[in-house]
Amino acid sequence: MNVCDWRDADPADTQWLYAREQDYWVRELTWDASTAWHEIEQARVTWGLPGRIAFDNQKTPCGWCYCMPDGDTFHLGGIVAEDPRVTAALVDASLAIATAGAKPARMSTFVPMRAEGLETVLGERGFTCERYHYLARPVAAGESRTPEATSWQEDLLIPAAVLLQAAYGAGGRHFAPRGLQVEWEHYVRGLVERPGCGVLEPSITRVIKSGEAMQALVLATRLAPGTVHLAQVAVHPERRRDGVARRLVDEACRLAASRGARLVTLLVGEKNAAARQLYEQMGFGPRAMFLAGTLSFADQ
Repeated sequence: MNVCDWRDADPADTQWLYAREQDYWVRELTWDASTAWHEIEQARVTWGLPGRIAFDNQKTPCGWCYCMPDGDTFHLGGIVAEDPRVTAALVDASLAIATAGAKPARMSTFVPMRAEGLETVLGERGFTCERYHYLARPVAAGESRTPEATSWQEDLLIPAAVLLQAAYGAGGRHFAPRGLQVEWEHYVRGLVERPGCGVLEPSITRVIKSGEAMQALVLATRLAPGTVHLAQVAVHPERRRDGVARRLVDEACRLAASRGARLVTLLVGEKNAAARQLYEQMGFGPRAMFLAGTLSFADQ
């Protein structure tokens, strides 16, 4: 096995890797990620997005990953490998990239489990990991209205960040490492302005406000013509246990169906037993598994 800098790779190899991943994402996740692959390739060839490709003894690609610096966080993305040894080599190469210059505060990853043995490899290197279940539900149009709910508006970014900060508490450190409002604002901005988690669907997104404060949010994005994703489902602690999450999710599902979706998907942490039970009751079933991992260099 040989692990190479993908910035020197033959474009034919990278295009083959993207095509294989696109097939997986569409077939298994009903998620058209072609825009993401295009942006990644553009970043690779223009400003030199870091990444690695592993080749076997026949010089065939057998694994790959890319790395995205983002402030004081270094993201490991797109890691795919069919052998745990390849997974380990790619993770170690990424750690070397991350620590080659000024060491970032942390390294983070949130990916579908496409690299054999990834959870074990990350755990052995000090990462804190959590599995996320990718669930899906067929949908049909129908009446389901919550009178106090409205659609997404451009001025809701900060109220949404404040809500997520309150809703997650100390449990959202993968999305906001220090739990700060400015980190949640950065996270929400990424959801509504970037296509990495789908394209925002303002009319399907459901919001409940009390004055200027947001009380509940179901943030919807479009992953493919027939797939809408609920990128965030959050309820303020003061509004929990009154069924608002169920009502808003159900309304978003019916709105998605009325706008051409056949399937609605979402991600839920394996440790979030209450939410997993709710989604199961609402007809969401397992589709795939994602893995979130975070390594704090300050702890080393």
